[in-house]
This record gives sequence, C-alpha cells and structure tokens, in this order.
Amino acid sequence: MKRRQVPWIYQYSRLLIGITAILGICVTAYLTWVKVSNNGVCGTEGCQIVLASPFANVGNFPLTGLGLLSYIAVAVMAFAPTLIDPKTNKSAHNQLNNLTWLGLFLAGVGMAVFSGYLMYLLAFVIKAACPFCIASAIFSFTILGLTLVGRDWEDVGQVIFTGMAAALVSLLVSLVLYNTAIGGQINSLAPTTAPEVGVGWEIKSTSGAAEIELAKHLTQKGAKMYSAYWCPHCYEQKQLFGKEAWAQVPNVECAADAKKNPQPEACTKAGIKGFPTWMIDGKLDPGVKKLSKLGELTGYKGDTAFKYDRLFTR
Repeated sequence: MKRRQVPWIYQYSRLLIGITAILGICVTAYLTWVKVSNNGVCGTEGCQIVLASPFANVGNFPLTGLGLLSYIAVAVMAFAPTLIDPKTNKSAHNQLNNLTWLGLFLAGVGMAVFSGYLMYLLAFVIKAACPFCIASAIFSFTILGLTLVGRDWEDVGQVIFTGMAAALVSLLVSLVLYNTAIGGQINSLAPTTAPEVGVGWEIKSTSGAAEIELAKHLTQKGAKMYSAYWCPHCYEQKQLFGKEAWAQVPNVECAADAKKNPQPEACTKAGIKGFPTWMIDGKLDPGVKKLSKLGELTGYKGDTAFKYDRLFTR
C-alpha cells in the first residue's frame, strides 16, 4: 500500500516560523535598543517619529520590548519539539508538539491583530512611514499564515472559534492599552479657538526626551524667542516643543497686556517686527522653526526624535 505523501509545508512549517521569528527578534531588538538608548538613530525620519510618539510605550515599557518578547516566545515554541527525540520518547514529543502548535496559533492571532491595529495607527493617527514597523507586521502575519497552513488541523471549526475568541481579546487589549495615548495625541499645531486675553492658548502637546534636551541646549546657547500670547504662529512653535519643554525655553513676551511677565520695551529695543522671532548668536531669525532646524542652527548634537516636526509643513 502506497504511503500518503506529507505536504512539504507540514515538514518545514516550524522551521519557517522559527526563521521568521528570528528575523522579528532582530528587528524588535534593534528598535528596543534605539528606543531605550534615546540616540534617535533609527534610519528614517518616520521611524524616529513613531518611536517618539505616545504609542511607543505601554505604560513605562517600550512596545518594541513586548514585540521582542513575543518573537522570542514564538521562536522557542517553534523549535521546542526538536529537543525531544520522537524515537525514544514519542509520547512526550507528540504532547509538546500539539501544545506548541496551539501556542503558536494563539500567539500568531494575537500578534497579527495587534500589528494590524498598529498599522492603522501608523497610517491614520501618527501618519508616518516606519519600515521596521511594517516589516514586523509582515513577520507577524507570516507567522499566523504559516501556523494555519503548516499542519493538518483536525477540528477546523474549533480552530476558527478559538481564533476568533483570541482575536477579540487581542483587539480589546489593544484598545485598552492605547486609549490614554490616543487621548493625548494631537493632529494639528494650530489653535482652533480665540486666545484667552492676556494668556493665549493652553499647550496641548506633551514633550519627549528630545524636546526637553533641545530646550536645555537652547538655554545654554543663549538663544531666545520673542513672542506675543495672541500670536497663533507663536502657539504653533510652543506646540512643537510641548508643554514640559516649552517651560524651559527662554521666551520674551512682547504683548503689553500679557498677564505673565510682559516685556514690550525689550522687544522694541531688540528690533522685533513680527512674531515669533528667534535670536540666535545675536542674530534675529523670524518665523516658526521645526525643532530639527533649531537644532541645526544652534549646533545641537543630542536626541533628534522630535515628536511633532511632521505636523509643521510650511
């Protein structure tokens, strides 16, 4: 009697899943190193924007670190049965084989759903292209695909039901984890209401490490900004820094009716003709500046993962 031929994908699926997981480990380990070290060297501007966004952390833990742990778990499950010789311990091998297939399937579903949600955020909320993030999403979907076609699942209906339940749980977890981050994300630098007399607008953006480091650098360099509380372009500049960093930026308030430290005489003496105007190395430079440009003008060599430069398009 002729023996039924086993499809090639059944023979190599675990190896392919393991290799894909190792590729994911390399990508997420690199991104985690970039995130934790705060060196801003991510290869592309989009990658730096993503790593600096509120979505780059789950609490105080870097999201890339969670991805790294997930890929490590998948790699371990993919190769674990090879540690037991089926000829000498067939029962233990088969038990571990079945258990890890279920684990790979659940991990694949969870990672694919989470990656899909992150791709949505990347495209419609953060609005930045991150090749490493896209590669990781491809790896996640590849792992799920190989898990589905890589073995002969006996009860397809049960697999579908389990997969749908796992997908729903993963989606709910994703939404809960990022609910706070979505609330704090801004999509525009410009004000949408009239300014409060004497005060202006509340700064909605929050600062990252790069913005705070640049603010300290500008102080050390003696740079300062001349502004007026009612000026919408001045507000845009403040939004680029974020609330925490802006508190450390040297600023001269030129509006005489400002409630906080008005200095109209200093502005007149400096020859200010429009707002905002930067004074760098004793020279006036009018207009809103991207933080990367301010860094360039002042010889800044620190972290350049500025969160909101992408929103300033003029």
